[in-house]
Amino acid sequence: MKQLVCAMALAVVTLAGTTTMTAAQPTAAQATAAPDILGEWEVTTLSPVGENTNTLEFKKDGDVLKAVAKSPQGERAYDSTSVEGDKVTLVLTINFQGQPMTITYTGTVVSDQIVGSADFGGMAQGSFSAKRKPAEPAK
Repeated sequence: MKQLVCAMALAVVTLAGTTTMTAAQPTAAQATAAPDILGEWEVTTLSPVGENTNTLEFKKDGDVLKAVAKSPQGERAYDSTSVEGDKVTLVLTINFQGQPMTITYTGTVVSDQIVGSADFGGMAQGSFSAKRKPAEPAK
């Protein structure tokens, strides 16, 4: 009987130690925390009609992440912006030949770069890359 109690106590200690060690390990979500993407980025999109470069600004509006495309023609807010871990998804609807076209950008953030693909309303595929613009010095 004494051996059975000792064996059970050893099993409980072993399980408790295992549980403690597992709990101390970071979860996948903690290990892949969302990168800081706030600020301006120079974005180059390659599509079947050519290459286009403009500025993309990520900013917070309260708790909501927003993105705005900027070019010499003006500014346009993206329809939606999401970041999960190091994955970024941007959705923008444009007027293409008199019809609305939804472009979905899906990319991966690595340091100060984003690289990914662009889906042009299911009619064509392309790619994009972005590099963070250096912060302007404070005045």
